[in-house]
Amino acid sequence: MKCDSLSLPKYIDKSEKIFFIYGDEIVLQNNARDYICNFYKKNGFDEKKIITSKDFPNISQIITQNAGGSLFGSRIIVEIIHEGGKIPKDIMDILSFKNIDNLVFIIRSSISKISKTASWIKQMDQSAVIIECNKLKSFQEKAWLKDQLSFISEGHMKEYTERILDLFPGNLVAQQNEINLLKLSYEKDSKISITSFEDQGEFSPYELEDKIIELKTNHALRIIKSIHKNDDHYAQLLVWIIGKVINVSVIALQNPNKEKGLSNAGIWQSKISSYKHFVKNISLKKIMPLQKKVYELDLASKGLGGITKKQFWQELDNIVIALTTP
Repeated sequence: MKCDSLSLPKYIDKSEKIFFIYGDEIVLQNNARDYICNFYKKNGFDEKKIITSKDFPNISQIITQNAGGSLFGSRIIVEIIHEGGKIPKDIMDILSFKNIDNLVFIIRSSISKISKTASWIKQMDQSAVIIECNKLKSFQEKAWLKDQLSFISEGHMKEYTERILDLFPGNLVAQQNEINLLKLSYEKDSKISITSFEDQGEFSPYELEDKIIELKTNHALRIIKSIHKNDDHYAQLLVWIIGKVINVSVIALQNPNKEKGLSNAGIWQSKISSYKHFVKNISLKKIMPLQKKVYELDLASKGLGGITKKQFWQELDNIVIALTTP
């Protein structure tokens, strides 16, 4: 069955636990993936496995090894990253594993369009939910933004919605950035000016992005150390910034046209050159495992991880070192 990203809640429980996500809007792709993961996490699917192109020949073996769970009854969400081009047979073979009790499959593809008459789409349509994540119409964009701002009080909702739409029309990446900042700073009984979230310590958290993509390890570590000492309430923001660098880099590495990929990901023109230089020094093999670490640190920054504060800040350092050194 097919649906757009905004209609996913109506279809998620009608699936055979196989989802195919495609389209140009990376934010909507991320939203769809997160919604699926959160939906199944409530049902005990608390482990995640990521499969990239190098593992495609072993997909069936990986699935067979994990089917049925372990002695501990693990339930696993398997995310398959398709970097574009023809859908390989290895991915299509996943359809034969539908409705395995302890596995959910999320296939994320960088292709922007599909042909509804293609044989592989017809085959996929029989077993999977096909989720389109392309540019929204203006009324859909407004509805999406309001839904993302559900944590805002009714008294502030109209002002924030209109302000963000005025500043970033049609740019979901920039809108999502503002939403993430508001989540960190908004209080129902007070107002925080949009785009005015600034650090009061020696360094701004946003300098961390620049120093990472400039491969300036020592400077990046100084920023983390300073914020840890003076403004450790920005821990969650630092995790988000590092996650942004990683996610944008994955998009660029998956796109044959690096500049277009970076632009579509919402990177300002002034930073595209630095990002292009940065991604030349990394690979998907190196960066993909860091996504899981960032996810774990995100949970920890919200008090949901099983690590100490000291371990949290050490892991932040470790990720920055991994990103900025050969």
